[in-house]
Amino acid sequence: MEDFGAVFRDYYQRVYRFLLALSGSPHQAEELAQEVFYRALLALPRYRDDGHMFTWLCTIGKNLWLNECRRQRRLEPLEGQEGAADGPEAEALRHDTRRALRRAVLELPEEYRDVVILHVYGGVPLRELAERRGKSESWGKVTFYRAKALLREKLEGWT
Repeated sequence: MEDFGAVFRDYYQRVYRFLLALSGSPHQAEELAQEVFYRALLALPRYRDDGHMFTWLCTIGKNLWLNECRRQRRLEPLEGQEGAADGPEAEALRHDTRRALRRAVLELPEEYRDVVILHVYGGVPLRELAERRGKSESWGKVTFYRAKALLREKLEGWT
């Protein structure tokens, strides 16, 4: 296993961007990223080096973000994300849509939720997610397809 300083340098920006996509808040993403690397350092002796360090770090980050959402009972991004170029009505609709989507994702069954968060927000390939669970790439594709179908159903008629 490489030294932890190299892990931090190699993955910090990617983990931060993943957490920023989840939270919508640069401040919260920064705090969560710091906590991810702290927890990863503590758990490093238990990490099995299978070439999926980014997925492991994103899983830690996803769990921290979900815990934060539960604690704060708030799922929407903080003010200031994306400008209001189209006017206040369009910005309000985008904000409400993001909030509804985040809530719908959090209401998915855990397996579907994990695949959606790590694949969509983290950019982790479905093949890699499946490998981490000891499943086939087909499992990843089917799980993601079913998760999207559930999201469509939850959000149908919302807008």
